[in-house]
Amino acid sequence: MAEGQAPGLRERKKERTRAQIIETAIDLFLKNGYEQTTLDEVLGAVEISRRTFFRYFESKEDLLIAWMDQLIEVACEAVRARPPGEPPLVALRSAIRDTLGRLYAGNLPRFVAVQRFVARTPAVRARQSERLGHCAEAICEPLAARMNLDPQRDLAPRVLANCAIAIMNCAIDAWIARGAAEDLIALVDEGFRALAREHERP
Repeated sequence: MAEGQAPGLRERKKERTRAQIIETAIDLFLKNGYEQTTLDEVLGAVEISRRTFFRYFESKEDLLIAWMDQLIEVACEAVRARPPGEPPLVALRSAIRDTLGRLYAGNLPRFVAVQRFVARTPAVRARQSERLGHCAEAICEPLAARMNLDPQRDLAPRVLANCAIAIMNCAIDAWIARGAAEDLIALVDEGFRALAREHERP
């Protein structure tokens, strides 16, 4: 029994360590600024070596976009959970709404602060754009399944998945630019309505 449980215990310990690195880093970024906080200062606060850090992350930039790993998982789950008869765009809109609600509902001020760092740090924005591409690829598969299409060979699920992620990203950008005072979910809805209008044009 103990041997069977060991991998699970190791994985949980890794997740706790990863979460501790992220939370400590964001605390330091909020206190001192992202650019002003060095990776060595983060490592010192968590008391880990560079070697240990690079087992979990590729760069300092990854600390600000770590939430996107969860985004991929939650978004795929949300697409699969939509009723089978929903049109693809409706299912995607609902999935993105549900995903964002789950990811920022618990700590909105922290989410806003992280997105502000992303908005003004080109290197982090580049990493986030790359991760968003991974997210679009990931949700393409469950979307294609509900459309009875091949995610590799058929264009429609890939185009729609990329459009949905682009809408989410644009909504977050507009939300931050406007001071994060509006309803982010309403901006997502606005983006999907704009896409639907263009889709319906002859």
